Amino acid sequence: MKPRPEGNIVPEPHRSLTYLKVFITSLSAALSLIVVAIFVFLYGRVDSQLSQRMREQAVAYHDLVMHARNWNYDYGGVYVLKRPGVEANSYLRRVGIDPDATVGGETFTIRNHAMMITEISRMSERHEGVRFRITSLRSINPDNAPDRLETEALERFEHLEEPVSRVEHPAGKPPVYRYLTPLKADRTCLECHRTQGYRFGSIVGAVSITIPIEAMIHEAKTSKILLVIAGLLVLILLIGVSYVLTWRLVRKLDSVQRRYVSLIATDELTRVRNRRSMLRRLDEECERSDRLGAPLSILLIDIDHFKKINDTFGHPFGDLVLRRVASQMKAGLRGYDILGRIGGEEFMIISPGVPLEDAVLLAERIRAQVEEMKVVDGNRECPVTISIGLATFSRGVTTPDLLMRRADEALYRAKGEGRNRVVAG
Repeated sequence: MKPRPEGNIVPEPHRSLTYLKVFITSLSAALSLIVVAIFVFLYGRVDSQLSQRMREQAVAYHDLVMHARNWNYDYGGVYVLKRPGVEANSYLRRVGIDPDATVGGETFTIRNHAMMITEISRMSERHEGVRFRITSLRSINPDNAPDRLETEALERFEHLEEPVSRVEHPAGKPPVYRYLTPLKADRTCLECHRTQGYRFGSIVGAVSITIPIEAMIHEAKTSKILLVIAGLLVLILLIGVSYVLTWRLVRKLDSVQRRYVSLIATDELTRVRNRRSMLRRLDEECERSDRLGAPLSILLIDIDHFKKINDTFGHPFGDLVLRRVASQMKAGLRGYDILGRIGGEEFMIISPGVPLEDAVLLAERIRAQVEEMKVVDGNRECPVTISIGLATFSRGVTTPDLLMRRADEALYRAKGEGRNRVVAG
């Protein structure tokens, strides 16, 4: 079976994709709820603003009607030249008022406030589509008789004097906004309607305003569509930015974790694995070898006379020797060999998938490469040799402790036989 490559000292960074998915999903859901809530509010505000706009326009027309009515009354009505097409208000005669007057040989007819409002309404309807009138349950002029909504409003005004408004969709016609307010009897009303039993302050009728709103509804629908599009774009943008930023954060955390794992698994001086990392890896490889029946060999390496080197050249030079030896051994290893420092001047190599014969060849090659090396620091030069003891995972050696003990015994024999040699246990 092909052995597993050693690769970098630092294991693959931990990335909890499940956690990341849950986090991004939760974040996206939270952002979606916030954005949806905001745009639902704005969406509702479109209808609210449409209603407010219709009401404000209706109130403006109502005020205009009342101002025109009062202006007409203040002047006692307005007389206009009675030319062809201009008819007198015959309903005034019913209440005892002669609508016509002759001045300088020309006949004039009066336009009281009700007649003036009716004629202005016709002009407004032709140009703007807006119509308005004064209506009553006891109207003198049949043309001012109330329709169904106006009748309901007039009956309601007897008990509750608040404006009535409604959007209507007439069959085959554009939608309209209806707005009605109560009209109380005052001096302008009692002059003509006293005979009908009205008293000052009583409800005599209603001012009825009808405004076409097709354009406003279309504008509101357009605003809603734009709001929906904007909401979707904002939502996509927020989720996209959140995803990118979250992923960058995960990558940053991975980088920090990689650095952290490297620090806790690496010998600071030689930049190879430390003892803790090597023993943990040895446990894993022994378990794997036992499970798969694959060969496994380890090499214990000791720098010969290292104490003498420290005593002769000093500890800084001894540190240089350790770094150079570690670098030289690492350069001679294969991709699946694992090198680490497990003591002061002691190293270990784990060779997964390597039987005893190949492990001996590997050990001899490493020993020879180190022997050819000279450590130089300024004018100081020191030859370095190593002793190697090796052992192979087998039936008699079935645990990491036994394997290390067998290799340690072999290393002890290598030192006893004169050092700078390889001994298999």
